[in-house]
Amino acid sequence: MQIDDGTGTGRKAKVNLDNYLHVSAVSESRICHNSEKHSNSYSWTAVSADIDAGDTALYLVNDSTTKNLCITKIYMWADVSTQFKIHCPAYVLPAGGSLVTGNNLNRTSPKAAESTARADETANVFAAGNVVQTVRNNEVGSDQFGVEVSFEGALILGYHQSVAVDIIAEPAAFECTIFGYFEDF
Repeated sequence: MQIDDGTGTGRKAKVNLDNYLHVSAVSESRICHNSEKHSNSYSWTAVSADIDAGDTALYLVNDSTTKNLCITKIYMWADVSTQFKIHCPAYVLPAGGSLVTGNNLNRTSPKAAESTARADETANVFAAGNVVQTVRNNEVGSDQFGVEVSFEGALILGYHQSVAVDIIAEPAAFECTIFGYFEDF
């Protein structure tokens, strides 16, 4: 028995005597798919700015008027025992600190991220009602392990919506990376 592909191309697939079609499939994450096919996957990293207790380590805004920014993962590390507050503050024009450039994960592409990000950002206002997750590290002495939160693309930012990571205790050093991809809405 032959099965037509249904698009009029004339392609056919063969089934066995029990009418089973043998296929193979490839499964890939949305961030990988968008990186390979559309060059729309990025990471934003802030490291070791001089921040005070409760400051925003990294603030990221979606500036695209045609795409949602889907956050897949956030990695955080600080050299003190602390909480990290991941929150989605109301939009403000980012200020203070230093500009963070989105790195295209498809290293063959020159496409820039349609975003604004700042390390040690000072203009956003923290509100407990905007917290999407709080995590605590296990920093004791020489412990150098960070924490990571997987959103699998479920944290979605529309135009001028943002995500921020605040570090509650004052670190001497920290790292924070946000991973995400842009997708047409």
